[in-house]
Amino acid sequence: MVINLNLQIEKAKNEFDEKNYENALEILDGIEVEDEYQKLAVLIKIASLMALKRYDESLSIIDSKIDKFPYSEFLWSRKVECHYFNGDEEGAVKSLAKLERIVNKDDKHSLVFLAGECELLNNHKKALEYCDMALDIDKDFIDAVRQKSMSASALKDYDMMSDCADRLLELYDDEFAKLIPFMLKLFSRRYRGALAIVEGMNIFDNAHEEMMKGAIYNAMVEDLGIEIRVSEPIEMTIDEVLNLFFMYHYDGIKHGEIRGAKYLITK
Repeated sequence: MVINLNLQIEKAKNEFDEKNYENALEILDGIEVEDEYQKLAVLIKIASLMALKRYDESLSIIDSKIDKFPYSEFLWSRKVECHYFNGDEEGAVKSLAKLERIVNKDDKHSLVFLAGECELLNNHKKALEYCDMALDIDKDFIDAVRQKSMSASALKDYDMMSDCADRLLELYDDEFAKLIPFMLKLFSRRYRGALAIVEGMNIFDNAHEEMMKGAIYNAMVEDLGIEIRVSEPIEMTIDEVLNLFFMYHYDGIKHGEIRGAKYLITK
């Protein structure tokens, strides 16, 4: 009997992994938790219902099990999220307070997980505290730096965003992952830093490089409200335009000559 139940649970897990949430729920219908392995059935049910945005039903299961498993980070975190997505801010805050009490604060993964729950409820400063606690345990813990960058972005702390970008660049091996520090530099208005990341990457073709440089151009135009006026029509490369923008923004040079034409940068 237990073997058959475990097979059903494994089948339900496969359906869940394939995002066939209704099928997973149908397979698990009527299965009750009796042993450690079958706890997975509850986790799949709750996660499937949440994926289907059936938060009240998910909460009902959570509340029926949470007394039996009062130290389950999974149950308390999903309770936070169900209340949040149901628009019950008070319930979400109370559940988060309980989650904070039971999380193992000597574990860097649990701390970053907790930071993510705080971030969900827009408690950015508390999220930063947990990220810093995780980094006190392991200064090279990339998940903590990445989570910290999200909180810094929400707070529009440009210095912290830029610092996180620098740290991520030191820790990332994957070239594609460097898009994250690129965006952090861009949105923290460190345009030279953003360009340096683009120029240091080696996986993009010319079209992708032009697109990223174009993103820097667009950000500077929007941020600074500037445009280039020329004395006669000329074709300029994106590198030439960015160079003029940088001279204007960082060095205060508003006019000059390029490709035989005079230019003026105005707001």
